[in-house]
Amino acid sequence: MNNRFVLVICMIFSLSLACNLVYAPVPTATIAVPPSGTPVPASTATAMATETPLPTATLTPTLEPPSITAQFLSDVRVVSHDSFYNTGNWNLWDPKTGSIADHVLELQGTSSWSSGLVFNQKFQGGSGIVLKFKLQNANAKSQFVFDAGQWQTDAFRQFGIYNGKTPQADLIQGQQFLGGKYLHGNLSLNTDTWYNILMAIDPNARLLAVMWDPSNESRLSVFDQDFSQKWAGQSWDFIVKANAGETVYVSDFYQISFGTMK
Repeated sequence: MNNRFVLVICMIFSLSLACNLVYAPVPTATIAVPPSGTPVPASTATAMATETPLPTATLTPTLEPPSITAQFLSDVRVVSHDSFYNTGNWNLWDPKTGSIADHVLELQGTSSWSSGLVFNQKFQGGSGIVLKFKLQNANAKSQFVFDAGQWQTDAFRQFGIYNGKTPQADLIQGQQFLGGKYLHGNLSLNTDTWYNILMAIDPNARLLAVMWDPSNESRLSVFDQDFSQKWAGQSWDFIVKANAGETVYVSDFYQISFGTMK
């Protein structure tokens, strides 16, 4: 009897010990998470590097407009710049009259002003152009113009500059020629010499043209005039024109925007 009681006690103790071993909780492992900004060990970093890092972007410096523009306009910004690798930004009225060599476009004049080079984007008030040019003859048989509306209609507007020895305006409203005022200044255009021209139109129909000698910026001529509101709110084409007896060379074209005219 005593031996049986001792055996029962031993069996109960063994079962109790086995149950504790089976159901004893497993300690939870603590994973150390590094705070933000803490360097990750090299071995861990290798395991985490599942993507190839992207290269750092290189920003193209902002192109500055010719410095003389700041004398006449505020907040000038270059919208685009054409170095004449090709005629991709332009439409020729007659492809046979235009060619490019060494980043210079040559436009040969034909009769009745039928030779033209048109920039393929429109201009609004608060915008303009700067370009470099030279002439074969400087005989007023080439022009730089802003045109709006349909030719020979009341809606037509033209703000142009004749490239004569003394530069001269060419203004048309509807079917009415408004006169060709000479530009004010001391610039006289010579043949086979590079010059620059700035032309701009503000939202209130003020028109500006400045021609200058890049080798001596004190030699310049200016047209600056306010027009009626009939000229405001137009959408303008910029055109280089040449008539028979003239060849005009164009290079380094800037499309600009600005805040106000000074």
